[in-house]
This record gives sequence, structure tokens and C-alpha cells, in this order.
Amino acid sequence: MFDFIGLRISFKDAYVKYSWLDDRLLGSVDLEECGKRGVNIVPREMTWEIDGLHQCHNLYCPWDSLPSSFTGVAFKVFQGGGFNVLPYLEIKASPAKLAQGHNVYGSESLELGVRLMYQTLKATMPEFADMLDFPSAHVFRLDSTYSVRLPDEDALASALRALANVSNRYLRPSRDMDFESTIYFNKAKDKPGTGRVSQTVIYSKKDEVEHQLNDLRKKAHKERTHRYDPVIEALSSPDLQNFALYLLRMETRCKTWFFQRRNVPISVTGMLDYIRGFEQEHGSGSFCRWLWREATFDLIDAISGQQLEVIHDGKIRRLLHATYDTERNGKKSTAKSLRLFGFYRRLVHEGYSEVKRTMGRSSFYNAVNDVMAIGLSKAELQNLHKGQKKPLLNLIKVDFDAQRPASYQEPVMPAPELTFTEFLASLDTSAPVQTENAPLPAWVTPDMRLIHDLNELGVSAECVAGLKAGRKVRMSEDKELSLAFWRDGSFNLVVNSVNGDF
Repeated sequence: MFDFIGLRISFKDAYVKYSWLDDRLLGSVDLEECGKRGVNIVPREMTWEIDGLHQCHNLYCPWDSLPSSFTGVAFKVFQGGGFNVLPYLEIKASPAKLAQGHNVYGSESLELGVRLMYQTLKATMPEFADMLDFPSAHVFRLDSTYSVRLPDEDALASALRALANVSNRYLRPSRDMDFESTIYFNKAKDKPGTGRVSQTVIYSKKDEVEHQLNDLRKKAHKERTHRYDPVIEALSSPDLQNFALYLLRMETRCKTWFFQRRNVPISVTGMLDYIRGFEQEHGSGSFCRWLWREATFDLIDAISGQQLEVIHDGKIRRLLHATYDTERNGKKSTAKSLRLFGFYRRLVHEGYSEVKRTMGRSSFYNAVNDVMAIGLSKAELQNLHKGQKKPLLNLIKVDFDAQRPASYQEPVMPAPELTFTEFLASLDTSAPVQTENAPLPAWVTPDMRLIHDLNELGVSAECVAGLKAGRKVRMSEDKELSLAFWRDGSFNLVVNSVNGDF
């Protein structure tokens, strides 16, 4: 399923002003106008006069959230700067959470997620949405996520333990983990360039669901609000809780470079067209699955020959507690079960003979008999230190057809009777804005005009040098971009098919 969508949407030309800064052309949008249309705009600095009047300086838009029936859509306005000449709105959300309040399972339709995000934006801030050029939107991050169902908690813990030590080519596990049951690959807080193409996250879904549920309950109690109730209800569902049990989630986070290296368009309309063609050939949902396979290739390759040591701590602990826990005067005693579990762990790490040598004879054999009473044989105890190993890849097998329960129903597509182009047109309810200033000043250099035009096409400015040298830039499997110069010094970007047809 698509678990996360990150989009950047440019503003209409009528709302963009250009300025010259350090030999660079930068565009900006009037934040005061955005504030009048519902965006939360705050100043970095304020000055106060003697008469009590004040002035605001250095306005900016902090991260905010668009409300919806379940979880919100995060958004922020950015001015032109860095690699982005033009100002833009960044929005990001989990389409599954947006549609149903949780992401334990969800849809493989990217268009569904995009429409839900656009619909939320238009419904909550219609006047601000009229400032946006929705057809210019492009994808900067897209998460494709699938899960592996393991037989029990011991297999889950063993798999996480083994995967934490995997490395292959550019794939490196990170030590910056948020939770014990979460493993990040290609993520490092002290190395900003790490994971610029893609990242992989592996974790226990049940643990994440419980963490989210506890966090929301605390927020609801602290804020004395019922606004979290729909999500709490969704996460508390017994069916959902059972489905998340022993689920190993494998999440891939694909960035702009990932798509560009594979000639997949990053513009939203271009990517959706690409997906339609891809899925007409390979079947519904196939693009999401292809994306996941591509992003996890190095990981799957690394574990193909790795052995997994299965440790049955959870099973042994449960059996010991069930057999030896006692209750007296309303108080539960777990001392004996914990002591015997410690003895069992010594047998695993030190071996039967070594533990026997370091303990008194009667104490040792009493403990052996007590542990055997829960169903283990003496032979098993004598060989615990050797471990039980099996190929890791045999355990981690993704069944793409068993990612959702039988009761799952696909969320309703907003405006299903409209094509995506018609849907975008329906979002624009504003009258044309008249402006006296041309979108680009006459003194802008050819390079600046070229960067502006590339940005409009969703192509990186890093391609400028190659285009000027006469090289072509591949935009998709069947389209490429080239630069045509005319005798008067002007130029045009030309999009043509790979086979040469314009």
C-alpha cells in the first residue's frame, strides 16, 4: 500500500514576485495574502512603538495541519530558495490514515491518496487553494509499504535481531532508532546526505499501533477533547488489533532521485499517467509492489544467504509464568518463574555443561526438572547453546495478496466520475487574477529563464549544464527533453518521444 505521500505545489504566476539576490533569481509569495486566506502566518521578529503600535518582521509559515475526519494533512508554505527558485506549498499525509484512521493496511492507489489530500486542502481552505497551481505539483517522497506475518512474537523478535545487522552495498542499518522494535536503513542524524535516494524502515506493527493508541489517549485526556476519538476508535478495533499481531512491517521511503534514476516522472500528473500505463500491462496495484521490490532489492539480496537464529524466549516465559506463578492474599508472586527463566537463559548463553559446573548439584538438577516440567526435554536443554537456525529469507516472505483482511473495502475515490485532469480543473474556482507585471522580469539571464522553465516541468536545475552542452534529459520511458537555440539568441525546451517523434 501507499503509506505516505509528500507533494510540493507551486503558486500561480499571478501570486509570485521575483527578486534578484546574490546573482540568483528567487520567487516569493505574499505571506500576508496567504494569512488573509486562512494560513497561519507568524513573525520571527516584532518591534513595539511608544504609542503601543507594533510591527511584524520576517513573516513565515510554520508547519500546520489541515483537519479531516481522521488524521490531518501537514502543510507549510516555503519561499523560493536553495534548489527551488519558486515558492511552493508542501503537503504530506498518510492516505490510509486520512481515509480510515489507521495504516495497518490500506490502498495501492496513488490517485486515491492524492485526491483525498487535494480534497482536504480545498475543503478546509478554499480561498488559499485558489492561489495554487495544482497541475504543477510533483512528488518529493512516496512510501510503499508491505508486511510479513510471522508465527509468533519470538519469530518476530528473532527477525528484527537478525535484520539489525544486515548491510549490503549502499544499505546500512542506523543506530538512531526511535523504538527497540524499529530498524532504520540509510538514516543518520549526523549525515544529512544519507538516504537521499531511499530509506527502509522495518518494525513491529503491533508495537507501533499500541504506541499511537496510548499517545492519543494521553493527548485526549490532557487536552480534554474528543477530536481524537475517531482515530482511537479505529485503532482500538479488536479486528485491527488481531490483524496487527506478529506483523513485521517493511516500509520503503522513495525520494525524488529514486524516481529520476528509473525514468519515472515526478510530476503528479506524469506519475499517474505512468502508473496507468504500467498497471494496464501488469495489473492493478502492480506499480506499488514494483516500487517496494525496487527499494528493498539490496535488503532482500543481503538476507538471501543469511541464517536466522530463532530464540523462543517469549514462549518459555509464558509457560513458566503459567506453571509457577502463585497468588496469596491477592498478591501475585512471580519469583520462581523469573528465577527459572534466568536459569534457562544461562543454558542458552553458557551451555548445559558450563552451568552445571558452576552450580550446586541439587540446585542444578532441581532447576532442570522444573524447566523440563513445562514441556522441554533434557536433550533440548543440553543443546540450547547450539541454537536453532533457519534461512532468514524463508521466514521473511511477503504475500502481496494477503495484506488486508477479507472485510477490507477500498475507500471511495473523490469525484470518481471525473478524470484526474477534470478533477484538477474542478479545484480551481477562482477568477483569473490580472497583474501588470510580467511573470519574469526582462533582465533575467538565459540561465535563470532555463531554470524557471525546468522547474515548471518538474525537472531538476542540475540538468542545465547538460542541456547547454547538447545532451538530452530523459523525463520518462518514452519522453526526453532537449534545448533548441535560435539565431536571435533565444531558446526553447523541446519535449519529444524517445523514438524521435515530436
